[in-house]
Amino acid sequence: MLSFLFPPVCPLCGKTLLDKGERTCKICEKKIQFLKGPTCYSCGKPIFDETEEYCEDCRRHPKNFERGIGLCVYREPVTRSLWAIKYQNKRTFARYYIEEIRKRKSKQLKELGADLIVPVPIHAKKRKRRGFNQAEIFADGIAEIIGRKVEPNLVQRVHETKPQKQLNPKQRRQNLEHAFRGNRELYQKLKCPKKVLVVDDIYTTGATSWAVTKALKDLGVREVYIFCVAIGQGFS
Repeated sequence: MLSFLFPPVCPLCGKTLLDKGERTCKICEKKIQFLKGPTCYSCGKPIFDETEEYCEDCRRHPKNFERGIGLCVYREPVTRSLWAIKYQNKRTFARYYIEEIRKRKSKQLKELGADLIVPVPIHAKKRKRRGFNQAEIFADGIAEIIGRKVEPNLVQRVHETKPQKQLNPKQRRQNLEHAFRGNRELYQKLKCPKKVLVVDDIYTTGATSWAVTKALKDLGVREVYIFCVAIGQGFS
């Protein structure tokens, strides 16, 4: 009866699933592009020359984190799906991505040996308006997979910045330069973890990852790894 009243929908496009047992519709299943390789050793973006270790962006702009890992490419239908999670409160869609992370990335994530998981924070005003932080949802899912604690308050977003999508790469970095601050009291209470996995939904230019990494390393964290659900191509 419940399935009749609330039929399952595709977590990528939102259309009703008609075939029993389907997790996504057949169209989205063909469109979604999971990251397999080769990928940039630094940021995790797909690269097209297997002889290269780093993408052009990372060669020109070395990152301050140790390595980035992603699940899929940031393109349709993922673009629309992650937007729906964030702005239409379709939090149930996140479970699909978490299960794919479990299936495709659990071994790689466990091998990092992170002491702690930190979701990229959003400003308190934005959290109040939205009611949740989508990065925390994904971080909690990854915590279930690798058996590590999530600490959402280790890094705080102290400035409400302009939306990143409105800015060019240089402006994005400047926009976030002083947006994040590490919580030193909490860091010491946690016995000063040295290896942290940062989780976010989308990676494009890497400006957010850079800023959060800086806040963590200013506390004393030695190694920062970034996991993003979707990684964009062509951003620098």
